[in-house]
Amino acid sequence: MNGTLQACAARRGCERGFTLVEMLVVAGLILALTAAAGTAFWRPAEAVGMESSQGTLAALIESTRGRAVLTQQNARLVIACDPASPDRHLRLLQVVHQDPADSGNWLSSGGGEVRLPEGVRVVPPSASAVPGNASWPAARRSTALATTAQAMRIDGAAAGAFYWIQFTARGTTSAGMVLLSPCRIDAGPVLVLDNPDNLRGVVLRSSGGLTLINDSSPF
Repeated sequence: MNGTLQACAARRGCERGFTLVEMLVVAGLILALTAAAGTAFWRPAEAVGMESSQGTLAALIESTRGRAVLTQQNARLVIACDPASPDRHLRLLQVVHQDPADSGNWLSSGGGEVRLPEGVRVVPPSASAVPGNASWPAARRSTALATTAQAMRIDGAAAGAFYWIQFTARGTTSAGMVLLSPCRIDAGPVLVLDNPDNLRGVVLRSSGGLTLINDSSPF
């Protein structure tokens, strides 16, 4: 009898031990899943800014194409080139279309200026546009933009110098890339693009369609 009681007690002890182990395993799994979920939802501000900028750029390009077709005039997505104003330089974008009464004037039609999130800029088409980045790879520049910025009049007033993407009334454009990169402002002020391997942007086709670039792997 004593042997039987001891065996039962041993079995109950084992059962209590296994229950505790199982609870610890379950708790560990819950903690692991919680940590994984937290990692998925927590993202560096730079990554969020880059993704947001890419979405903004793609939406503005589509809006420019739509403006060209709707007005039956050339339309441009203009990108400010103003090194003396870091808040605008390669960060301020606006959709405009050509004034049918004055081909040298561009109309905003009430559309406002859009700024990319702080810390993200359009990669210029030439290294000279960003003095702090002379070694930036030539293959990782915005080839859809003209190599030099030009002065423009918008709504009848001188608006500064801009790069641009232009669409015809048929919705066609010049093929190429428009890239985005994280950046910082050094003393001077000098704009420095931080990392040619950290890129987002779009590839434009001559038909007006676009494809998103989500990293540097195409280069």
